[in-house]
Amino acid sequence: MPIREECCLCGKILPYYSLKRCFRCKRLYCSTCIEYAEDGNVVCLNCARRMVSPIRLGTKYSPLTRYLAWRARYTDVATLLFRQIEGIIGNSLPFVAFQNVEWWKNGHTGSQRKAWLDVGWHVEDVNVEKRMVTFRREKGIRPVEKKQKKSPRGQKKTQKLLPKAEPRRRRIPSRTKMAKMVGRLKNIERRGMMPKSYPGQLKSRSSHEKKLFQK
Repeated sequence: MPIREECCLCGKILPYYSLKRCFRCKRLYCSTCIEYAEDGNVVCLNCARRMVSPIRLGTKYSPLTRYLAWRARYTDVATLLFRQIEGIIGNSLPFVAFQNVEWWKNGHTGSQRKAWLDVGWHVEDVNVEKRMVTFRREKGIRPVEKKQKKSPRGQKKTQKLLPKAEPRRRRIPSRTKMAKMVGRLKNIERRGMMPKSYPGQLKSRSSHEKKLFQK
């Protein structure tokens, strides 16, 4: 009878020869939970997601913190499989988590422990054989929220709003201004009709000078 193994992502139990090992995390996965890299190597979906978007905010277990904070709105107990936790954090758990129960114990050291202790949860039970962990929320403890900085003397900061720009009103000119404008236009028209005078133009001869030149 062939040896049967479990897929580390979906949990299907298949023969050993039908599973393939990821070259990054060195675990066994079924054909639906793997991808092939450009160089032909087998990559699981978790490792492929890390290769596509390697930049993450916070620590490796920050998504688990946000998930437990969300679950705290509805229940005080959360039972998760190891593969579900790997799907939440988008990463694979270390090999120690599958073998040693001490890795799941509550304590003040370790980024994985801070992931559930910071939001008021603690590990109640761990079953390594079934690959299952149970979290319980402590009563009276709420998730840590960032407090906004208060202004001095406890006064709230008020945003300085700029005055709204009022629509510009068109001013109607008075009758006197209209009359002056009409008078200026008429003067300009009159000047255009008059003959132009050039500087240095000779003066017209008088009648006496004309009689002298006629002779």
